[in-house]
Amino acid sequence: MEDDGQVVISGIGMVTPLGATAAESAEAWVAGKMAARRRVPELAGTRLETAEVADLPDLNREQRFPNRRMLKYMSEGGVLGCLAAHEAIEEAAVQKRFRPERVGLFAATGLAAARLKDTLPMVAAAVDADGSFSPALFGKSGLPAANPLISFRILANMSACVVSIIEGIRGPSYVFTPWEGQGGAALVEAWRAVAAGEVDAAVAGGSDSAAQASSFVFLRRRGILGDDELPASGAAYVVLERAATAQHDGVADYGRILDLSLKRSDGPLYDPLAPQMGRTFAAAPAMLLGLASFLRGGRHANAPQTLVSGVDGQEFCFVLEAAP
Repeated sequence: MEDDGQVVISGIGMVTPLGATAAESAEAWVAGKMAARRRVPELAGTRLETAEVADLPDLNREQRFPNRRMLKYMSEGGVLGCLAAHEAIEEAAVQKRFRPERVGLFAATGLAAARLKDTLPMVAAAVDADGSFSPALFGKSGLPAANPLISFRILANMSACVVSIIEGIRGPSYVFTPWEGQGGAALVEAWRAVAAGEVDAAVAGGSDSAAQASSFVFLRRRGILGDDELPASGAAYVVLERAATAQHDGVADYGRILDLSLKRSDGPLYDPLAPQMGRTFAAAPAMLLGLASFLRGGRHANAPQTLVSGVDGQEFCFVLEAAP
């Protein structure tokens, strides 16, 4: 096959409130299943104690995670991202077929988030005699009270960093954060890089932990998440490569990407995923593309379509040609 620069999707990985894998998520989507709900224990006794978030299925983290020793250092978003990326990379046999320096990572991440049990020692040590937060005490006593490895769980870009470390990705890496438009930008840039030959393969997608207590509180307080909207944590990654390469290697694909675009939108928010699985923000575009690709290039009657106008007012669109 002549290399005409066409790009295909050769691997898909997903962790969503509907399923622990891409196949489980797609099957539940087609069946019209709704995400299970739960309350957030850390918010007991607050105004949000009765509010609910989307619950994730049993992910069997310890058995599925490619490097279990890393789990204790990772945030929820990092774990979800690693599980989804590993599924996609394994399916496309990326490590067997491509040189590490020719594989790029294009990752979207959500808000920086911290668990209360990790941050309370810092905050408690920074409260002065009047009961007020003291920046001076925070620097003197608060930071020393924290586990020195806490940054691995808090910094948003660490989830993408761990994906690259565990999967041995040594090509160009880009991180986009934290809203839907940035998730779309990660996919668009990955597609362009593969089409232009800047990389031989791209691992592209996103993860978000919007259902985590600190993220949930911020989203509600800022009015980004409505009272009737369900926040959800999740992740999705796809592997992009040239159509000619996939055909040469005998690798089945999910179809060609004929177009990916991101543009400004003044219209109302339309997230086709939200009614069934909740809002996943930075991870939503990758989930959308992953589900549409898994369901035969979007030709399935229940395949989700364009994600319009997220928090940052951007519209993520795609055109897929279904695999034969």
